[in-house]
Amino acid sequence: MTFAFAVVTPRVAFVAADRLYSGVSSMKGFAATKIASLETADGHGFITYAGAGARSGSKPFEVSEWIERVLRGADRTLDQSLQEIAAAAEEQGLNKHAPGHTFGYVGFIGGKAQASAITSLDQTRMQGETGTSVVNAKGTTKFRVVNFNLGLRVHHFGIALGSGAQHFPPFADLKMIARQASRAKTKEAAAKRLSAWFVRLNREISAKQPATVGPEALCAWTFAEGGGAHSAYEANGRRSRNTGMLPTISKGFPLNQLLGPIWEHMQKQLIGWNPGDPPPAPLQDQDELDAISRAIDNRPQRKF
Repeated sequence: MTFAFAVVTPRVAFVAADRLYSGVSSMKGFAATKIASLETADGHGFITYAGAGARSGSKPFEVSEWIERVLRGADRTLDQSLQEIAAAAEEQGLNKHAPGHTFGYVGFIGGKAQASAITSLDQTRMQGETGTSVVNAKGTTKFRVVNFNLGLRVHHFGIALGSGAQHFPPFADLKMIARQASRAKTKEAAAKRLSAWFVRLNREISAKQPATVGPEALCAWTFAEGGGAHSAYEANGRRSRNTGMLPTISKGFPLNQLLGPIWEHMQKQLIGWNPGDPPPAPLQDQDELDAISRAIDNRPQRKF
């Protein structure tokens, strides 16, 4: 299982997750990336998940990388992207090794906040100021897309996923942290407040159930007008110096396949570099750039 959280406000979409793959011996010690960045034809945001685990059957894989493979090769809208993930999840058989898998998405379409879920559960629960309500998620397919209606009066909407969600604080606490984020002087400060809050909460939940929720965390955020960043955190709550890259699909293009080799080149150039030295040389060799272009695989792949 896992613990993942996604929240969207009028100016910030924020997702975070622990980094433990529980119950998969071959993934022991592996720092999972349970978040993927999606830029669709009509918007942008992040998707995270719980319950899908690291495998279908016995073959381990990163589900976030699987999402990137599913969506590459076609410039889809957000709804089309979520429907494609739902269909691929059924084909991959993500619901075979355990029941009840859910993906959570938060982001923006035309600058307006959006929250959705892909789930194999027949119903999900919503917690609000008036209490807990049940959302019907039944359908003819094993995985269904649920779009949450964020009216003008909804100033923040959160989704808690995984085994760690049972320890999620009351709605009043979420409302408080969302208000603090909204009152931050800058949107960047709002994202930092949300990150600090989640990292602390995740460590507390990990202490209660260390077998299924890890103390390490990964947080990512984007803004209504675009941009954003992500950060990884160690078990002690400190920010990691090696954040890595998020699986990113940009209108059907697997952006990591382009940026990954360039980032590796820069890391090599930074070995032995010190402040005051001339800036590292950028990747300019045309043969290397051509090789990177030829190696990009833009073909969709539903199954690992």
